Parts: sequence; structure tokens; C-alpha cells
Amino acid sequence: MINSSTSCSIFPLLNCSCFQSNLDLNHPSPIKIYSHLHCQGNSLNKKTFQQPFGSDFKNQNHFRTISIEFFLEKKIEIQPNQFDSLSMLFSQTDAHAQIEISLRFNNFTHIKFHKQSITSNMFQKKHQNKRLWLHFIPKIPKSIQMKSDEDNSINVADQFKFSENCFSGLTVSQLNIYMHAVRDHFSSLSSFEHVFNNTNIGELHFHGSIIPPGPSHLRQTFKGLVRSLTLHRHVDTIDSNTFPYYFPVYSYNIHSIEAHSMDLNSFIPQYNNLRGLELIKPRFEVSIDKLIPTLDSVSLDIESLNERTLLGAQHIHNLKFGSSLRRINSYGLHKLSNRLRHLDLSEVNLSEMTPDSRCYLIDFIHKNYQRQLNLILPRIETLTECDCARLILQDIQLNKKFQENLSNDNSCSKQCRFSDCSTISDYFREKSPLFINPNRFNNIPSEINDNLPSVDVFSDSRDIETMNFLINQTNRDSEQTAPLPTITITSNTSSTIFQNSDDDFFTHSTISKPINENISHPSKSKLKNIFSRIYFIIGVIFIFLLIIFIISIVFAILRYRKQKHLKPKPVYV
Repeated sequence: MINSSTSCSIFPLLNCSCFQSNLDLNHPSPIKIYSHLHCQGNSLNKKTFQQPFGSDFKNQNHFRTISIEFFLEKKIEIQPNQFDSLSMLFSQTDAHAQIEISLRFNNFTHIKFHKQSITSNMFQKKHQNKRLWLHFIPKIPKSIQMKSDEDNSINVADQFKFSENCFSGLTVSQLNIYMHAVRDHFSSLSSFEHVFNNTNIGELHFHGSIIPPGPSHLRQTFKGLVRSLTLHRHVDTIDSNTFPYYFPVYSYNIHSIEAHSMDLNSFIPQYNNLRGLELIKPRFEVSIDKLIPTLDSVSLDIESLNERTLLGAQHIHNLKFGSSLRRINSYGLHKLSNRLRHLDLSEVNLSEMTPDSRCYLIDFIHKNYQRQLNLILPRIETLTECDCARLILQDIQLNKKFQENLSNDNSCSKQCRFSDCSTISDYFREKSPLFINPNRFNNIPSEINDNLPSVDVFSDSRDIETMNFLINQTNRDSEQTAPLPTITITSNTSSTIFQNSDDDFFTHSTISKPINENISHPSKSKLKNIFSRIYFIIGVIFIFLLIIFIISIVFAILRYRKQKHLKPKPVYV
């Protein structure tokens, strides 16, 4: 972080400013030191970086970054070892620090690099991590004249000239070259093998125009070492013409921005060093359907991932998605899990994804976070505090155990038990399971305890209010439409009683005891007692009436017989 800045005299022909960072404040030096230098000038010649130097040149030698910018309106030439004096400005810099030099050339008509014009002599040998940035922004007239006068013409064909071995002896960790030229390829006279011969470069990046590779016979004379080459380009079609084959590099990476099509067949089988493919906002449906055995890393800034997107890239080890991701096919993602070693989701915005795709992605993270897969989790800053996706990602990242999370349970995590995403709902049910609290039911007869549901809906006062409201509301709605069905929960459904949708919250398939009767109606035993008494009274009355009926019949029979036997007989005189 920049703390202060001041004008300083380093090179008399340039206007320079020195910037002080917070690290410089703790330096034990008796004089005020600066770690960043920025200079600007309108001319570049042999005297620009030669003695006599400015008054601050001798004391200011702790710089970590040097940026020099030229605004030129004519042809310039970079002489051999022209920038070597810059190395003295790093003489007292910590040997373990990363040092950078940035050279920017603006508005020139032509530029020519002589032999050994850019070498490692501009750095200190003690530094291992060295980076060099070269920006070339030439003057491009509104109407480009291919044939013009000597004084005012700009011949685009030879606007850039690189002499053979112009970078010879350059050893850097990273070299970035920005070339904003009309021609996207330079002439074959400035071939890659000629420019970078006898160099040792860790990472080489071309932005915009490129230095093309030379003919194959140059392989025998090329003595350079370029570990990685990345081409950053705006092109219509990704093929072997826009991204030519560079045989001298060990790792070749394609970085395409807003391309409209891609021809992978043109890379097979010659591109045996193609390691990375990065597609930024492609204007076509991406389908890597050709097998490129050396391809190891893929970065996609696409809206939709389907089952064909990575059909031929199932062997890759590194995968990254950009901020444009909206939809994911679960099959297209899970089939990569066997060989994938690194998944970067740092730019993915979960709030912009569709609900089902977000659930697929969270399920993949949950299943693979603990294995050897190195996961960089998505951004959660745009999600609300109670968003279930935010809560589960935070919990997965913290990797807390079940016992540690019980005390931290809150209303947000309780709501996530009812999430539409089964992965989230299952996770929070397992994290904070609902359980029976036997002390709450001591005043209820034992025969009722046996039939109670296995979910403790009275574990919290808020739960009581919520469950009572839901049950009473359900009863009222049911009475208005149809007879209320018997709604029960069995004792072995503690882990599955709450499902993904509201329709499955109550189930009709397992009948044991009505919830509404257990909460707001009289107990079933009392109802049984009432019914048994009624049945007993009815039985007694029925028996009493039956006895009266039998007695009446017996009495009638006896009376009939008595009258028959006592009938008077006539007496004859």
C-alpha cells in the first residue's frame, strides 16, 4: 500500500516520482527510502540512462518496482544494453523480494530492437523472482497507408523490427509483452526462435499481436528455454492459424476472449505441448468433444455447463469456472470427479445461478470437499446472512464437528432443514437433528408416550408456536374442503419426516396416532372410557328390557294354563 510520494531526481532527462510503501516505514535506514519508481519522458536516446545521474540516484537503491513510460512521435531504436543502469536501483533491495520493471512505449511510428537490447543486466543477479513488462502502443493513423512518402508514411509491415538474439541473455521468472499493432502476426524475419534464442523464461505471455514461430529447421539452432507460453487474443476463430504451434515451449496455453467458433481438429495431433485452454465469454456453445491427451487445465467463463461441454476433457486435472456461470448439468460435472485435482469456483456467483444448478454445485462441493480434490469455494458476499447456500459453505469450510455445532444452532439453520435442495436439508438435519425429549411428557400416560412421533416439536418455544400454527391452519383448510384424513408419523421416521416439499411434510402412509389429537384434543384413553360407559349403559338397558320381555312371556303362558285348568265343568242331576 502506497503511503506517500515525492518528486525525485534519478535520471535528469526523465520526470520521476518516488513512492513509499508501508514496508519502507520500518526500514532501519537513516534516510527516507522508497520502493516504487515511476518515470516519464518524451525522448529516448543513448544518454537517457547514462551518467551523469540525478542527485537521488546514489541513495535510492531499495526499489522493488520500476515503471518507465515514453511518449514518442517518431522512430525509436533500442540500443544494446541500453537499460543496464537500472540494475543499480535494486542494489540494496532484499534478495528475496519480487522485483519488476515495466517499460511502456507510446505513439511511436517504428521501433527497432538491436542485438541484446533487452537482457538480464537490467536486474541484479541476486534476485530470483524477476518480472519484466513490455508495452508497445504504436501510432496508428485513421487511414493506414501501405504506400506513402518518406517523411510522413507509416509502413505497417515493418513497424516492428526485432534483430536476431535481441533478448539474448534474458533470464526472468515472467515476461509479459503487450503489442497493440494492426497486424496480428509479424513478418517471418522476426520469428520466435530468433527473438528468444539464448533466453531463460519461466512464463511468457503475448497480449494482442504475436511473434510467430519460425520454420521447423530452426529447432536445431534454438538454444532458449521457455517453460510456459500463453497467448491472450481476441479472435473470431480458435484454430491453428490464430494460435500457431510453438515447438520450443514446454507448456502451451490458449487464452481466447469472445471468440465465435473453435476448431479443435486443427490442433490434433501436432500440438503435443498444449496444456491449457481458457475461454472468456465465448460467443458459441462450447463443446470440447475432441480428445487432446496433453490438455491438463481448462478455464471456462460460460453460462451453461451441459453434458457435452467437457465430453473430451474428462482427463483434465484443473478446472475453473468464471462469473458467467448460470446453469449446470449434474452429469456433466460429476463425471469429472474421478481425475479432477483442482476446482476453482472463486468467481462463481451463487446468487445468479438457477436454484437446481446451485443445488447440483453444492452437492458436488459437499461430496468432494473432504477428499483429495482441492476446492476454492464460490463467492458468498452477495448472499444474505440466512441464505442456506451461504450457511452450508461456511460450515463446510470451517469443517466443524457435529457436537460443536449443536450449541450454535439458530433460526437460520433451522429454516434450512426445510430447504428445497435435498443436500442442504439433509445436511442440516444431520447437523442438528430433531429428537425426543422425554422430560417434556412426564405428565402424559405411558400408553400415549408409546405412540408419540419421533420428532420433538416442543424442543423450542418458537417450534411450538410454528407447529401449532401449521397444524391448526391445516385443520381449518381441510375442514373447508374435504374430511380431514388421519395424519400420523411413525416412531422410525425421525430422519425422513421432513422432505423437500411442503406437500410431504405430513404423510398418510404410516398410521399410528393423529398429531392434532395429541396436541389439542382430549386423550384417546378418556374417549375410550366414555365410549365404554355408554356401551355398558346400553348393554344394561338391553338386558333389563330382555328380562322384562321374558318375564312377560312366562307370565302370559302361566296365566293361560291356569284359566284352562280352572274352567268350570257342568254337573248333571
